Amino acid sequence: MASVRYIVADIDKAVEFYRDNLEFKVEMHNPGKFAALLRDDLTLYLSAPGAGSGGQAGGEPEPGGWNRFMVITRGLDTLIDRKSVV
Repeated sequence: MASVRYIVADIDKAVEFYRDNLEFKVEMHNPGKFAALLRDDLTLYLSAPGAGSGGQAGGEPEPGGWNRFMVITRGLDTLIDRKSVV
């Protein structure tokens, strides 16, 4: 199982996005500070800037910063069609 910590500006909006658009399951959510989301073999840890015990690898943690990950999904067209109806 892979795990990624990702820093986001708005935890609650990020949880909504990953849950509603990319089919992640919310395992833990501390509004405004932290969330742990699951999808297949990936655990995605979302942290607010400066939250948690993450170190500073050459700078201040900020959204869009150090980590990148890819979500592979089946039926991308179906997922897009479903979201465009909303």
